Amino acid sequence: MVNLLVGMAMGLSVLSAAVFWVHFQWTHDRQILERSHAQQETRALMDTLVHDIRRANFYSVAITPIYPQDPVCPIAFCGASEDFYLTPQQILFSIDRNENGLKENNECSGFRLNGNQIQTKTSCQPVVWTSLTQPKHLEILALELRLQCNQSSSIVGELLLIEIRSQISTEKMPLTWRRGVRLRNSGTHLRNAASNCTDTAT
Repeated sequence: MVNLLVGMAMGLSVLSAAVFWVHFQWTHDRQILERSHAQQETRALMDTLVHDIRRANFYSVAITPIYPQDPVCPIAFCGASEDFYLTPQQILFSIDRNENGLKENNECSGFRLNGNQIQTKTSCQPVVWTSLTQPKHLEILALELRLQCNQSSSIVGELLLIEIRSQISTEKMPLTWRRGVRLRNSGTHLRNAASNCTDTAT
């Protein structure tokens, strides 16, 4: 009887250790998967921001100026705050998507931090913001936008620095992603870019 009880106790100990190891391994694998998914989602988010912001104020050079009497802003994609406006957590800009020279309702774009989500602007009037991230999958802790102007040469274009800090529930340390995007379209020089600059290139 004693031997039987000892055997059962040893068997339960081995089983308990095996269950603990399986649970530990499963938890570890799930954390790795969630971390990898968060990195991929943040990378895709950053790629989206860079791709769209790079086209800020784009319009076809073949388009005849709508306001030829205005040398500062002869087109429909400059002059208004919706054409280019920047704060540390938000950027607004317009894009001539179909290259017809007319600003249509789906040609007002932008990004902003709202709570723990990054949203994109998809309409001029009424203004519509659509979420690009979901807090239950990826929590955005911070979005920082800084415009660095080059006063010596407008040809180079301004450099917009983007920083995103994100975190998932299983991680204690947030991820920080940084990218820079050069604003080369001539429309960005038709408004007073210097008023949006946080620092100057040397």
